[in-house]
Amino acid sequence: MTVTTDLNQQPESVMDDEEMRSCCLGNLVVIINTRGAIPTAKGTYPARFGIYGEIRSREFAFHFNPTGEIRYMRGLTRAWPHPWEWLKRSWGNDWVYYSVGLDRGQGRVKDWVGEDYLPCLSYESNAIREVTPYTEPGIARAFSAWSQVYGTLCTTSLEVLAPEMRAFVEQVIKANDDSALIRRAEDLHRIIGGRVSVLPPDTRHVDYEVIPLNIADGCLYKCRFCSVKSRAPFASRSDEEIAAQIEALKGYYGSSLQNFNALFLGDHDALAAGGERVAHAAQTACEAFGFGASKGAPPSVFLFGSCASFSKAGDETFKALEALPCTVYINLGLESADNDTLKMLGKPITAAMVTEALHKMVSVNARYPSVNVTANFLLGTTFSKAHHASIMALLGSVSREEGAKGCVYLSPLVETQRREEVLPMFHEIKEASGLPAYVYLIQRL
Repeated sequence: MTVTTDLNQQPESVMDDEEMRSCCLGNLVVIINTRGAIPTAKGTYPARFGIYGEIRSREFAFHFNPTGEIRYMRGLTRAWPHPWEWLKRSWGNDWVYYSVGLDRGQGRVKDWVGEDYLPCLSYESNAIREVTPYTEPGIARAFSAWSQVYGTLCTTSLEVLAPEMRAFVEQVIKANDDSALIRRAEDLHRIIGGRVSVLPPDTRHVDYEVIPLNIADGCLYKCRFCSVKSRAPFASRSDEEIAAQIEALKGYYGSSLQNFNALFLGDHDALAAGGERVAHAAQTACEAFGFGASKGAPPSVFLFGSCASFSKAGDETFKALEALPCTVYINLGLESADNDTLKMLGKPITAAMVTEALHKMVSVNARYPSVNVTANFLLGTTFSKAHHASIMALLGSVSREEGAKGCVYLSPLVETQRREEVLPMFHEIKEASGLPAYVYLIQRL
């Protein structure tokens, strides 16, 4: 049976009627080869990318990667909060709820996170709002409903299904046992050398859908405030280690590679590995993973840089990155423009170095069209007025014209108290800034 319509399809989805097939299995509808948004599409809601399989009950829709793991869940009845809100499972086996309705008198969500929807995490982070949708009955019901559907699949005869349908359901059964999902996440972390404790905030541009490739370990700094970075000394990985990691990742993602067009070069200061290594790793990985403009836009490459590694990087580094068939995003941890605050944080740089790095960021963004540099500053009620004033003065020294490309992210500390006071602070700094400013939500993988 060929499906010709999808009443719950998102507006930008592109469907292929000749390939998409569906059938009934008891009270369930099984659909294969559904085509969602291209991996570079942006919308006013979290898009479902690429090719996926789907199983529907009367109450819920469940989507699956080409390799079989559950990826999305959404309610189909009025009990679900909003038709554009979804639960998404990451490759690190975390669930994230995407909300589109958290206005509540503090300005539009897009004004402070840069997107029209807010990822609500299921683990501790630095969220500026304590939002816990997982306890809402309609959302909590999705998890129990999936358990029931999975049990039904495991106990129902599949002999009546066509071969391709049966293969899909068997793959779903095999991939979604709880222990199998845990092992899959552990396999990814083993390949790259550990869990990604924090993704660059710029990965919001691809809905955090990145393949991680570690080209270095550790960080140049060991700042006292930081709860997400490794305490290991910085060390670049060899070309041989990177090549082996790329091959292992190709095998790990398998047919799900077709749904990606973005790469995260880790760990916490990949820029310190040098422009040549960054460019070579990005080029090699994008070719190996099949990334390209055929997916709607050039691939995206994301990495972190420190104040020191960015200041050291010369024109040869940025020319090498500009020559890639990719858009490159470099995110810098600058944190403060106040010397006393930098000392308190244990960050071995000065306010003068931060000022120089920010103005170099503006210059690099103007000179290299395919390179986008952004910067992070800390936000919170535990900081002095001098800290916030220094950020406002520095960001205000950039004109709106100069700041048309790039942006800054303001990151609340995980331990921030009185979070209700943080958003007004953010809006005050945002208003003074010549660069677009957004809140940094720490997400792991």
